[in-house]
Amino acid sequence: MDALRSLSDSLAALGQAAAAKLFHVPSPLGGRTALGFDGKRLLVPAFDAGEGEVLELLGPGGKPLAASVRGFDPARGLAVLELEAALPGTAFAAAPGLPPLGSLVLSAAYPSPQGPELRLDLVRFAGGEGEESYLQTDGPPFPGFSGAALVAPDGTLAGFLLADRPGNRGWALPAARAEALVRSIAEAGFAKRAWLGVSTLPVEAPEAFAAHFGDGRESALVVVGLERDGPAAKAGLLPGDFLVSLGGRATADPGELRAALGAARPGEPLAVVAVRGGKRLEFEALPGAAPAEGRERRGRPGPGGHPGCRGRMPWGCGPGR
Repeated sequence: MDALRSLSDSLAALGQAAAAKLFHVPSPLGGRTALGFDGKRLLVPAFDAGEGEVLELLGPGGKPLAASVRGFDPARGLAVLELEAALPGTAFAAAPGLPPLGSLVLSAAYPSPQGPELRLDLVRFAGGEGEESYLQTDGPPFPGFSGAALVAPDGTLAGFLLADRPGNRGWALPAARAEALVRSIAEAGFAKRAWLGVSTLPVEAPEAFAAHFGDGRESALVVVGLERDGPAAKAGLLPGDFLVSLGGRATADPGELRAALGAARPGEPLAVVAVRGGKRLEFEALPGAAPAEGRERRGRPGPGGHPGCRGRMPWGCGPGR
């Protein structure tokens, strides 16, 4: 009985501390949670607002506040708001790494003006590398929990919960990745992601070509289109080439290609290996900034991260596994 009471008291204290750092962003469909890492800037799932627009939101304790839209990342359906006045006590400290598989986290959300809500969750997945790292919890999708904080037992932020969709239950950005994304959006107005201007299609490669991949795989990505004057075209790639690797990372399928581009940086040389006509070739490309996350979609926070997310979506939409 004493152990159970001690656990309950510890969870209650953890929940109260987390609730004192949550923000509520109203929406025609209900609202969502926003989290801060520096007391000034907040990360929130995509919403219906223009860049630079001033929004009314609720801070800890239901205090009315104003914040402006600082920037956004349409590929992930996320935006950064900036408070008119800093509130240092609301900053979450990001956990340095991923929480252990099977560990307990407290999901803390501010889904409605009535106040914060809490839920005890289990980490059922924690993995991936760099831009492909993510968490998943085992709790059911609750309305308004998009943007919720996944709080570790020591009070640090383990993750930032994104909107659920079929096959994507409890998906969350690791805290360190979310914190880095806030900085990137705030600095540039949109997330800095590498872009090569190449379209690919996964195929089963002929044996004569696969022998040159160097890793025993039989599938590959074949180049089916190139943006005129894009980084890939300037580097010398041609339609029909088989992509082997980018920056030393294998690109056997679309997921690996996204991971390789996620690890690259605009303006920094990127080694590209391809197979053409049975010969292994090496190129050096200079990636640009992805147009879909900058010039072409600037001005309105965009949709989520998969083809089904089109238009403005107040709940955001996260990428799949």
